[in-house]
Amino acid sequence: MEISKLDLPKCKVGEGPVWDVAEQALYYIDIVDKAVFRWDPAATDLKRWDVPDIVGSMALRDGGGAIVALGSGVHSLDFATGEVSSITVNADPDVQLADGKVDRA
Repeated sequence: MEISKLDLPKCKVGEGPVWDVAEQALYYIDIVDKAVFRWDPAATDLKRWDVPDIVGSMALRDGGGAIVALGSGVHSLDFATGEVSSITVNADPDVQLADGKVDRA
């Protein structure tokens, strides 16, 4: 195994890495900077999507894009357009939807 340092921008609070096997790309979030990132190591390409609220976790969707848990609720994120659409609202502002994951189902 070879371990190497990635030369990526520093996050204020980076968290929630998700490796996409099909794309061979790493997705992760910056909670405080309200952003979702995609790093493609083969192309050395970094993409960033800004979201409208703090982001606590994310999960990739089979059909593309992601589900993101923001301070305001659960939303879908379209990677092609950057559009963020509400799925459900978080009624309790003291609840942060952090460290969410999905299983194979």
